[in-house]
Amino acid sequence: CLTLRGESIMVSFKTFLLTLVLYMLQGAGTSLIKLNNNGYEDVVIAINPDLPEDENLIQEIQNIVTEASTYLYQATEKRFYFKGVSILIPKTWKTKPDYQKPKLEIYDNADIFIEVPNPPGYNVPRTDQIRECGKMGERIHLTPDIILNKMVKEYGPPDDGMGEFGEIRKYTEL
Repeated sequence: CLTLRGESIMVSFKTFLLTLVLYMLQGAGTSLIKLNNNGYEDVVIAINPDLPEDENLIQEIQNIVTEASTYLYQATEKRFYFKGVSILIPKTWKTKPDYQKPKLEIYDNADIFIEVPNPPGYNVPRTDQIRECGKMGERIHLTPDIILNKMVKEYGPPDDGMGEFGEIRKYTEL
């Protein structure tokens, strides 16, 4: 539970983590993230091609981004939100009518990677820290178990997907 201007709001640990790290990633080396009219655009989330196809994973990513945007909007007194987020879907997964071809988004430059735990069973969120301590990280690494709420005991309750801010585009890799 977080108290904001005397009002308590419930957010999960993963929503707080995602919001904080994405906020800090703006301007990082390989990131395309930019701030446009108070909305963060060009956030790229990539699903590793080694993961089995799972429509629930895509839906839960959308729920987390929506909740994180709502949280960011409330925490910054309605100043910032996530305006445009792209999900890169592996080309090995089935194509859907709402998928688009990527524009500038490529897997290696994603801001968030959803990937197989390495080593197996190691479901710990992490950021690439290539600069000295206290400096901005480069990207976030999460596992499907974190996204799919299988780590509730470790990282907090499932998201409730409240509100919708911005646009979430889904792309298949070329």
